[in-house]
Amino acid sequence: MAPRNLGLGSGLATNLETLHILESNQNGLPFRPPSGFRPTLDVPRYLFRVCSSGSAGLTTPDLAQSASAASNYALSRTCLFRLDDASLAADMVFKHLTWASPRAADNLVSWTSSLLTALVYVFYRHARFRESFDDISLYVVDTTRFLDFTFVCDLDLICAFRQHSGALANLEALRHRKHSVWAGSYHFGEYLSQGSLGLTGRCCSGVSARRMMDGGLLDMHPRFAEFAQWVRGEEDWASLVVELREPFYAQSGSARRQVYPNDAQIMSRIGNLFGVGWRAPVAVALLALAPNRMGATDLLLNFRLLGPMWNPVLEECFDAAAAVNPSNMLPEVTEFQYNLNDAYLEFCELKVGTCIDSVIDTLQVAQQFITTIESTRHSSSGIGRPEKRKRLFDLVRALEGMIEHLFPDKSASDEGGGEDIEEDT
Repeated sequence: MAPRNLGLGSGLATNLETLHILESNQNGLPFRPPSGFRPTLDVPRYLFRVCSSGSAGLTTPDLAQSASAASNYALSRTCLFRLDDASLAADMVFKHLTWASPRAADNLVSWTSSLLTALVYVFYRHARFRESFDDISLYVVDTTRFLDFTFVCDLDLICAFRQHSGALANLEALRHRKHSVWAGSYHFGEYLSQGSLGLTGRCCSGVSARRMMDGGLLDMHPRFAEFAQWVRGEEDWASLVVELREPFYAQSGSARRQVYPNDAQIMSRIGNLFGVGWRAPVAVALLALAPNRMGATDLLLNFRLLGPMWNPVLEECFDAAAAVNPSNMLPEVTEFQYNLNDAYLEFCELKVGTCIDSVIDTLQVAQQFITTIESTRHSSSGIGRPEKRKRLFDLVRALEGMIEHLFPDKSASDEGGGEDIEEDT
């Protein structure tokens, strides 16, 4: 009997430990920096991650794990800022950012605020590691659904640990260094999480590069078709990201122009692959691959041809105003956030206009009824008929509902001030 009891106890302990890990994964392992730590920027609302079966760690719609966490390495449960040796933390940051980490020793996971960076990296992985476009996926997370310090900018981590690593200090200089030819710098909007992070309800299902290409991705930029044909050794993806940003600097003072209808349809179609709640950020980020393009509202309204009508209130996909990079190191991200917020404002303007039209129509009907009442007040027909009274009753109820919605304070103050209207049949 004793061995069986020990077995049951051991199994129960294992199950409880598994449950604890699953629960702790949901909130992940937020960074716990010292009190003097100050992020240079707010974390953008939407972050992207490109990964494949060959990527370090594990990423699914429910979980993002570092290589260390996926290997159940003890290090994966310790915050970077709480390591006993700060030089080890500095070394981990440097090796992760330069892709030199031994897998079991890397407890960091990379994300980017730049869809441009993410898409160029898709083509890089295809060429460099000979991965199929079917195997490379793009994920999107909403950072407002996570605890503070779940994501930290790479530049902030570099700054926090550079005193412990000369190599890290050199990497910081590289991130800020201007390109020798182009106006931009080697900054890619990278953000890092650590350990295991639950994504359920806070991340879209990954969409493969193949599905995006079938939706028209290669038409989204003149260079994408070229990148898709890269062979190993041709790809210099970092410099190319800087090069592709050049129009944002060259055309910074140009007038905004309407997006071509065919491009808008492709953006809507690709965005729709990510599902309700995620389709709008992806579609608008595609719009922001080029500068000064208008038409975010039009491409979002295209969703009605593909599925449910777009509604930013119901989909909770507005309010991306925070984290616009004041240094303009990421002009495509600034453009994305501008366009998404502009689309929300246009949506509200359209809704208000529709409501005003409804109010005007209702008031015109009301005026017609008043005229009818005055002309038939002393008549034995007309308003005396039940169907006429029913229509008038419905109109009064509609006006009451409109007033209650537009002026709730006035509606509340009027309660009890008069008798309710009862339908006369």
